Amino acid sequence: MAQVQSTTNNLYVACARAIAGEETFNKFTHIGLDKANMGSYNESTNALTTIATESGLGITAATVTIVTTTVANDTVQAYKAFTAGASATVTGFGLFPAGSNANMLFWCAFNAPQPLENGDQVNCTGKVQFKKGS
Repeated sequence: MAQVQSTTNNLYVACARAIAGEETFNKFTHIGLDKANMGSYNESTNALTTIATESGLGITAATVTIVTTTVANDTVQAYKAFTAGASATVTGFGLFPAGSNANMLFWCAFNAPQPLENGDQVNCTGKVQFKKGS
């Protein structure tokens, strides 16, 4: 499925804090699904517009790992398989440092809204690769 995605300004701040050795910085820990049009999202977007709260679709802990994209261990990956317990239509997801809709670090908008019925599954993988810019 094609998609549009972006890191946010919150991620840049979290990276700077981590590099500086601060003990309190925002780590990827949770993924939440959005139900609203994400077309206006950009690097300044801090939260999802309409969080999915239907059974099985709320903001929840993700499996976070370090993976290799180009150079060993250059990418942070967060993964969550959501299973709908009720009908909903989702438009994308965001990665958060906690189980609340604030301080979003990354967002991904699906190419088209994804209708889900009870028992349907949607797998979300957010990756942020660290590399030299062009």
